Amino acid sequence: MDSRTDQQSDISDIATESRGRCSRLLSLAFALILLSILVQVVEAAVMTVVVTDAGSGERMSARCCVIDSLGQSRYPYIFTSLYHTYGDGYFYCDGEFALSVPEGPTIVRIARGPEYYTYNDTLAIRSDTTVAVVLERLTDMRQAGWYSGDTHVHIAHIGGLYDLDPSDAHWMGIAEDLQFVNCLDNGFHFTGLPDIASTADCTVYMSEELRSFVYGHCTLPGMKRLIVPYSTEWGTLLMDVADSVHSQDGPLMIYAHPTCSSDFNQVEEWPGSGLSRELPIDVIKGKVDALDVMSYSNIDGGIALDLWYRLLDCGFKVPPSAGSDAAVNRLYDAPIGGFRVYVKHEGGTPDIYQWLGGLAAGRTFVTNGPLFTEFSLQGTSGIGDSIALFGDAFMVTLDVTVDCAFPLERVDIIMNGLTVDVLYPRGSTPMRVSDRSKFYIYESCWVAAVARGPAGEWATIGDELFAHTGPVYFRVNDEPVHRSESAEYFSEQIDSLIDLAHEKGEWQNPEDSIRFFSESAAAREWYLGIVDPVTGTENDGSGVPAAPPVISVHPNPFSGSTEIRFEAVSSTMSGIGEYMSRRTDAAEVEIFDIRGRLVRRLNAAVDGTGQNSVIWDGKTDAGGQAANGIYFCRVRSGAAESSVKMLLVK
Repeated sequence: MDSRTDQQSDISDIATESRGRCSRLLSLAFALILLSILVQVVEAAVMTVVVTDAGSGERMSARCCVIDSLGQSRYPYIFTSLYHTYGDGYFYCDGEFALSVPEGPTIVRIARGPEYYTYNDTLAIRSDTTVAVVLERLTDMRQAGWYSGDTHVHIAHIGGLYDLDPSDAHWMGIAEDLQFVNCLDNGFHFTGLPDIASTADCTVYMSEELRSFVYGHCTLPGMKRLIVPYSTEWGTLLMDVADSVHSQDGPLMIYAHPTCSSDFNQVEEWPGSGLSRELPIDVIKGKVDALDVMSYSNIDGGIALDLWYRLLDCGFKVPPSAGSDAAVNRLYDAPIGGFRVYVKHEGGTPDIYQWLGGLAAGRTFVTNGPLFTEFSLQGTSGIGDSIALFGDAFMVTLDVTVDCAFPLERVDIIMNGLTVDVLYPRGSTPMRVSDRSKFYIYESCWVAAVARGPAGEWATIGDELFAHTGPVYFRVNDEPVHRSESAEYFSEQIDSLIDLAHEKGEWQNPEDSIRFFSESAAAREWYLGIVDPVTGTENDGSGVPAAPPVISVHPNPFSGSTEIRFEAVSSTMSGIGEYMSRRTDAAEVEIFDIRGRLVRRLNAAVDGTGQNSVIWDGKTDAGGQAANGIYFCRVRSGAAESSVKMLLVK
């Protein structure tokens, strides 16, 4: 039986000034005792470091690392910092810190996210010393409409040493130059709103991670009501969780750390219990808003390229996201934002739901350092766009610029998972790649760019510098992107899930078991329809519609009649060859009651302008008056469909 319910949490009445560093005094003291046992040196000098912004001259928060002359990591005085032992150790400062160090060469490192050059120097300390560190900007992504975030942060995870709260997440977010920090601690300080610690520079949102030990983990940023229970096994399908998430109008369903294990059959404990086994089923139904291509918990260096490419090769439009899965209340964890996602938003600083909307629309790139400051097709289209072309061959021009605080090796232009061009740094500026790529398109495809370089010193998380844009999607002659090899891969994954269910499956009632096997079998046949269209289940080749009709209903609620407006046109792009067209399809508008029964069918012609509407007068197909209550309007145009909820009140 599905025991999942939505739960609205009470708004916290904790005063801002009572939250934060005071709450972690005991844990900091305990950490200091542990570290003092490990590091016993004669402290000879006090080193004070002041960190300022080169542009404004103001002091600013930053991530810091100090290694003394004995090779030991050093940390500031108790209660003034938040420190971790990951790597060579790191801590955060508010713009100034002081600590005792022994005499001799002392390494000082300061960083503030990928948009700043890092400071990394060895100082000769012989007495009390004050060091002025001025950080210069590499680029300001916000001025160009790009806003960064970490979709998967924990500040109250199991095994934590620190007693943190949202103000600590905000402090770390500012120091890492993150615009959005999504903490997923399942009810911890949850309000259904941005936390009161948020500022214009950094929004902290306390939300939820839904963990199914069998089907996978999902990050649910922006939840307005919590979904409980937070963990499930066989009974609750993640596609049903997605429906609950999407009913709240704004939150997203993101598959977290999808490749956290190579052991498909191990579901009893982490990391096997976090593997994304239901993903190939849910993506067919359009339940997946994004995929954490970058996560500390992914195997193979934290980057899940193969899985993501296979989804794209089956015609699915899945935006790349980055959720670090950093549990920063634990002493040994890596920092938040080491893997982050940038989202494009025009028109000023976005709120949390505008940012999440841009993420779901695919206007994203993920990175641990390199920054895509330009990605333009023919000067008219960019990351996340869908383009329809008709003809035989098209020559495409792509302008790409990548800036990085560390030297880059190259930028690969990727089409359907294969490299079609490579761009390199020029001259004496290895930290920038800026060039034009020209290549031909002969069939439907997706095109993206990936930047690579050697690991960027201490500040970079991961084995290499890495950044990947979301794709631009080309649909040529109305044919889908379908790669038999990738479809076969997913059909085999579903076979493995079915076998696992036969071996270990446990359900509370037969209906849930029947539904699981039915959904799995249908998805398997869908993929086999790509592998062998003759013997497999016939499908329209569209996969999940990349651009489903955008629906609005006004008025809503309504008492007499309401106008249903929708956009349902094929995308085109001017400037690529001579092939341009607009399709005109008939749209099917259907009204269902809350039990899923068809109430009214309305047909509307799509005129190709993108703006279409039809009136529902509140009556059934039989001509009677529909009863008061909730209804769902579904609009289908070609292979694409969307639905919206309406309320009829007489």
